[in-house]
Amino acid sequence: MKFSILTAVAAAVMTVSFAFGAVPARPEPLTSPESMPMLPALSSTRGNAQQIVCQINRERSNRYLSPVFLHRTLSDAALSLGQRYADGNLNSAYFDRVFNSRIAPLGSNVYSSYKVLGTFANDDDYVVRLEQSIYDTLFARTLDAIGIYENSGTYTIVLASGLRDRPSSVDVCPNTTTQYSPPGDTPSPPSNIENGIDLPAFLCAINHERTNARTDAFVVHTALHNEAWEQAKQMSQLGHYTVDGPRKVDESIYGQHVNMKELYWVAGDSFHNVNSLVNVLMSTYSSKVLDPKYQVIGVAQKDGFWSVIFGSLYRSVRARNSCPLTLSDVDYTS
Repeated sequence: MKFSILTAVAAAVMTVSFAFGAVPARPEPLTSPESMPMLPALSSTRGNAQQIVCQINRERSNRYLSPVFLHRTLSDAALSLGQRYADGNLNSAYFDRVFNSRIAPLGSNVYSSYKVLGTFANDDDYVVRLEQSIYDTLFARTLDAIGIYENSGTYTIVLASGLRDRPSSVDVCPNTTTQYSPPGDTPSPPSNIENGIDLPAFLCAINHERTNARTDAFVVHTALHNEAWEQAKQMSQLGHYTVDGPRKVDESIYGQHVNMKELYWVAGDSFHNVNSLVNVLMSTYSSKVLDPKYQVIGVAQKDGFWSVIFGSLYRSVRARNSCPLTLSDVDYTS
């Protein structure tokens, strides 16, 4: 059963939320400020997901509720919804697409909702308003995890309960920026697989990291993408990973007269799923992943061997959709 809610709040605050799941079809109450405790100051920063979840968990602990954790898939969903909201195209139909493609595979009885709130000067102001806006949902005993996205003071939060996989322990205040990813592969729609990988899910995850670093999203470059596939096939045939041949990345790409200012490529033999690849890239090559001079990317994997190629163009390119849901949403250039 689906329902939508539009809650009126102060003129300076925008709020939109939709929900999906087997819950009573009633609006969430707007709690009066007088009934809410004032929260301790967080910081003057905006978009610090770890601080936000820490404050939420402290308030949950005060109510004898278990802590929630940051979930990478939910944060990716928040990114997609938040950017859609910024474009003025967010509606319940789009949330259904996000839910069905990203969130529903996380468990057979998943319930999820989201809320967009803005504009705020800092995380402290946001958390205070969030408690007032979705008090019952935020302090539900069954709530498992959240995902958060912030842009220019507008915050999107995605909440979920009924998740199949959870971390073995949950800290009230996370001491790392790494968000939880399910340990196994979540089946990807066959139509989303390109070069042996769920390309929309990969782009959503890697672009989320770039968005957090205030860097433009990657656009897929067809020459780099095709070469990454050739590299993955070569490694599969050799039985080991390599970044220097016998097929050379730079010679192959420049040999096609591709007008590329700079290239950087990495490879490995540890591909298990999209999240494992993104974790490797961020833990080992984050300086390249987040470097704004690299605008385009190509990626592939075959039999566990993976290749990622970053490129810098002489011209500017911009992704229309940093978190595509299907291959038809992916931005390509050549």
